[in-house]
Amino acid sequence: MTIIAFRLSIHRSTAALCASMSVALLTGCAGGSSAGPDPAVTMTATPAVTATGTPRTSEAGAPKNDDVGRTFDLGTIVKVVQAGGVPVLIFDRWTARGVKDSALAANGVPMGIHSDARFENQNSKTTFRIPVADGAIFSYSHCVAIDQPAQQRSSTLEEFARLKSPEDVVLLTLDPQGQVTKAQNDAPC
Repeated sequence: MTIIAFRLSIHRSTAALCASMSVALLTGCAGGSSAGPDPAVTMTATPAVTATGTPRTSEAGAPKNDDVGRTFDLGTIVKVVQAGGVPVLIFDRWTARGVKDSALAANGVPMGIHSDARFENQNSKTTFRIPVADGAIFSYSHCVAIDQPAQQRSSTLEEFARLKSPEDVVLLTLDPQGQVTKAQNDAPC
């Protein structure tokens, strides 16, 4: 008798549990009888998908982006504005001497210690809006002497926005949506 009462108690508890879980998709929650083997109870939960973060692509309210399609960009940060909670660079595009813009956009250019004038601003007044991705990495380089390696350290968007000439030329690495994921400044001596 004790075993039959225990099995009925399990079946009633299972039925009560099944009835209270309206969120999950449940199968096999029939109470069953006390005779024969216990029925298998299978529960399949459908996970909830929750969007996190700020939309950064072509969704409504996303910041305007002028650099979709490029992998790299080179220039100076004119200022940083906020658009929908996302920092957006107002970027003055520069060129590298002897490098076509299409090659720079696809492959970037080496950044390192140099004493020549590698980069030049050929834009008159055109600037580009480039959103900054969450977690973007900013690496600051400084030249001590032409024959020594650059001093390098982690930096921030705020510090990069305040860089002065000649260290203010920046190489940006962009994701497929045209957002900045990495930035490294030039270190001329």
